[in-house]
Amino acid sequence: MNYVHAKVLAASLLLTAASGGQAIELAREQGERLQLPSSIDNSLPNERQGPRVLSPEPRKPATPGRPFEEQGRGLADHGISPKLDMTQIYLRNPSTGLDTGNHESLTLFGIGADFDMQKLAGIDGGVVHFQQLYVPWTSNIAYGGQVGGVTVGKPAPYIPKVSHLTLFTYEQRLLEDRLTLEAGKSNAGNYFALPMCNLPFGCVSPAILQDTAGINPPPYANWGLRGAYDFSPRWRAQLGAWRSNNAYPFTNGWERREGDSGGTLSTAYLANLAYRTDFSISTYPTSFELMGFYNNRRQKDPYYTVDGTSRATSQAEAATHDGVRGFYLGAKQTFWRLDGGRAGERNPTALSVHGSLSHVFEDTTETGVRNQGDLGLILSGPFRSRPFDSYSVKASWAQLTDRQQGFLEETHAVSSGGGDYRPGRDEYAISLDANFVLNDSIVLSPFVTRTFGASSWLNPRTGENPRDGYAFGVLLHVQLDQLLGLSGLR
Repeated sequence: MNYVHAKVLAASLLLTAASGGQAIELAREQGERLQLPSSIDNSLPNERQGPRVLSPEPRKPATPGRPFEEQGRGLADHGISPKLDMTQIYLRNPSTGLDTGNHESLTLFGIGADFDMQKLAGIDGGVVHFQQLYVPWTSNIAYGGQVGGVTVGKPAPYIPKVSHLTLFTYEQRLLEDRLTLEAGKSNAGNYFALPMCNLPFGCVSPAILQDTAGINPPPYANWGLRGAYDFSPRWRAQLGAWRSNNAYPFTNGWERREGDSGGTLSTAYLANLAYRTDFSISTYPTSFELMGFYNNRRQKDPYYTVDGTSRATSQAEAATHDGVRGFYLGAKQTFWRLDGGRAGERNPTALSVHGSLSHVFEDTTETGVRNQGDLGLILSGPFRSRPFDSYSVKASWAQLTDRQQGFLEETHAVSSGGGDYRPGRDEYAISLDANFVLNDSIVLSPFVTRTFGASSWLNPRTGENPRDGYAFGVLLHVQLDQLLGLSGLR
């Protein structure tokens, strides 16, 4: 599907909804107060899933008068909920990494819809989810290797293909919506190890969760299935399994198996228990998630070859090991409110603390990262004139395995002709970030990061000494469906 096809799809959705306009106009004449389809998010915390969980969401109620508001109502009446969004990413490393003074920029468009099968086909509790991602404009997707380190280099997106199927699943809800079963093409990160921090882009432990566990980064969808059971609106348990392709940058999501990407397929098994509240159901909200994972892919040893020699100096094949196991633990707690806990306030001035830890049990993991964690503080709504903005300070930590540390040190000595780079196992970063809710559909999210103990993890054979310093970036997220009045949050 190209850009022209995307415009045809959007036009067809609007034409489908045209019949709903008369009912909206009649309601206006009768003086009823109308809401946009997306103006009030009535979902409970454990229901907020899907691709948008990794983007900061504007929680500001929408105002009427959007150009396609009537069509949006008509589509909702017919069981169609369009999902249209755009994210612009800009990253720069003026003083940190292996090759400083570079930048990366990407423009991502998400186009899709949710289809209520009860309204469309009489199947109670059935929902079809679909989303196609387009990345038409990129600049310097090699930025991550130029930075090199785990804490700043790995979050940089590497997206060489323009078009990606990111979501195509059938979801069935049973037992009065307590039990959810879903199968199809999706990304496990839509449902498991959901970020707790202020800016999700920077706190998803990509080296462990995406690479080691095999979840893969957000643009990439794999065959998977999951089951979720809600013990209450606060407590949820899930089980899931996804096929994982370790050559994901060169897949587009439409493959039945490996396709022509040259990757190796494995299976990621996930299980979690989550507790989540927000200001609609708790004075001081709490979020908690514990997830365990196992991936059955054979892991290439970071250091040893099959001959027992170092991979830095030998051309022999890497030694391999069966599977990898680990866990993710994340938590967030609001502990202070300026109003003292006044009932009914959905966006109080508040302070929250959050933290997460991802751990791999095996020292032989191919990615060579043993631990990733973060700890931060979020200040929400400090200015009453801007109650939806938020600010955060966060410390990040990544720890290499002993074998990965040895490989980096020896590889640098070979590549540099005897350089003096002596990497430690631990890499740290301190970040400041903010979410500025410009209106009910647009969020601007700048951040700046200072690194300590930078490594050459992403580009070990460069021969350059990594430098500590600063990196910064900005994300612009636009919910086009809400901006236009077409649809909104689930």
